[in-house]
Amino acid sequence: MTGEISLYFHIPFCSKKCPYCHFFVLPDEQKFKTPFLDALLKEWTLRLPQLLGKKIVSIYFGGGTPTKLPPPAYKKILEKIADSGIEIGEDCEITLEGNPEDITLIGMEQYGAAGINRVSLGIQSLDDQELLTLGRTHNPSKALEAVQTVYDAGILNISGDLMFELPHQTLHTWEKTLHRISQLPLSHLSLYNLTFEPHTIFFKNQQQLLPQLPSEEIRLHMLQTAIETLESIGLRRYEISAFAKPGMHSRHNTGYWTGRPFLGFGPSAFSYWEGSRFSNVANLNKYLTDLEHDRLPVDFEECLPYPCNLQELFAVRLRLLEGVDLTEWKATYGPIPEELEKPLMGTSNAKDI
Repeated sequence: MTGEISLYFHIPFCSKKCPYCHFFVLPDEQKFKTPFLDALLKEWTLRLPQLLGKKIVSIYFGGGTPTKLPPPAYKKILEKIADSGIEIGEDCEITLEGNPEDITLIGMEQYGAAGINRVSLGIQSLDDQELLTLGRTHNPSKALEAVQTVYDAGILNISGDLMFELPHQTLHTWEKTLHRISQLPLSHLSLYNLTFEPHTIFFKNQQQLLPQLPSEEIRLHMLQTAIETLESIGLRRYEISAFAKPGMHSRHNTGYWTGRPFLGFGPSAFSYWEGSRFSNVANLNKYLTDLEHDRLPVDFEECLPYPCNLQELFAVRLRLLEGVDLTEWKATYGPIPEELEKPLMGTSNAKDI
């Protein structure tokens, strides 16, 4: 296994759950936060032996809404990592997700002082009605202000999330959002089309919502317009859903797409390690209890057999614009399995790969 690894921390606190969200979240209440943080640090201690000899190249605090935890919490987590003896790359990317309504100049300066060097903001839309539909609690002005505030705080690596294919969304409102986005100091942008995930309010109401979505033709036009607009301001598409300024690709997410090992911490967090993927229990009480008894809180694990594991990794790698270098692939993983070789090149010339 490569020496480079990533860490993911799931921070589940939210002021409310958005109707499209399928992630594990908890109410933003202080009574949950202290035991959660203590358990998170205990989980780190239990996992530490697996990390010996590795080099951390990215750390990602996702959620939930990680800005619901104050800067001292991140200072404590990052100091715990730094004091563990595990090598941290000099240019390690440390990302904090946040919502615009939580962003203040003093807060961002404190997050930066704690060690955060990249912020990902859940902008989603810059149209008032669309934000209401999505259940967001910020308005367009607050989103615009938040990006500038993060920049003014000295955190210059800023990513934003945008959603399209929304109920009642029009090409005009989408173009307006893109125009306003183009004026912001973003180094990265992730673009998502709305999906109806099981166990969400949108999923339950999809029969009412589906007729309200833009037509297939309009959705295609929306995507094409986004690509043209974003690339015109230097945000180049490097993955299906990701755009970045030169040298500002998401190091953490690129690890997901290229098979870099990572460990996830916190309830519901996923990991990919030594060919296996596993997830923690999506229940705070069970998570706390397991760690109180020195048990890792894993409740799911699978290891895909050969050649399914390579087929999956190859397919995920193709999300990247650069594609797959077959010479490099074979040097890393060995001969290409026949099950993958045939659909790639066709049976007539498959042996020429």
